[in-house]
Amino acid sequence: MLIRFTKGPVTAHTDLLACERPDGTGTAAAMPKQAILPHDAFHFVVEKTLGWRDAFFAAIAAGATIADTTARFHAVKKSPGQPPRIRQIETLITCLQAEQWGGGSDPAVFITKFAAACRQARTPPPPLTPDDLARVRLALREFGAAWRPLNPGQSIERPFP
Repeated sequence: MLIRFTKGPVTAHTDLLACERPDGTGTAAAMPKQAILPHDAFHFVVEKTLGWRDAFFAAIAAGATIADTTARFHAVKKSPGQPPRIRQIETLITCLQAEQWGGGSDPAVFITKFAAACRQARTPPPPLTPDDLARVRLALREFGAAWRPLNPGQSIERPFP
């Protein structure tokens, strides 16, 4: 699947996410702007880097729309139960976004905070090693280095998986 992240106009409140499946079908939706990377870019980086094939972009690759997948993720975040991967990835993204806003921490400290956040979200923490975290951080830096200089209307395209 090809994923396209497109910057919206400076005055707009959204950017655009579009996904094109190998069979020619696709889905697109607005992404709320953030001063850091788009939330869905965090999903892409984490899922691709850690090989998580049971989360946001996997559902879209399987045929779901972005809108339906987003709604499902928001519903699961608000209610306990299965599947745990949704709670795990949203918790990890929240921790990574906080780090983007406030600065990095020692990997052991980050992993401890992430595990505590998972418990608070009523989900078991998935295995996350310092090497995993380093790979995710590097991939986020690389994505950000490509995203930040884009002008409105310009895109980044990445394959998934």
